[in-house]
Amino acid sequence: MGNAVIVTTQMPPDQARALRAAVRAQYRTSLNEHWYADEYRHVPEKARHERILEKFPVMAAQISLLAALSLSLKAVKQS
Repeated sequence: MGNAVIVTTQMPPDQARALRAAVRAQYRTSLNEHWYADEYRHVPEKARHERILEKFPVMAAQISLLAALSLSLKAVKQS
């Protein structure tokens, strides 16, 4: 990913946990909405998630954000 956007921020762990929970809830709602949409009805379940992420880049970004938040929170907890 040569032209990736890098975002750096600092926040207290309680804010990071709250943000992670909010993004996770939003992602689950979006995934559920698209998962059962007519457009993906005939896409095999194993390929459906990837197909949804291809069409909705905000959801792919949410996954990246969730991973970064979880990793950062884990690092703070271990220190």
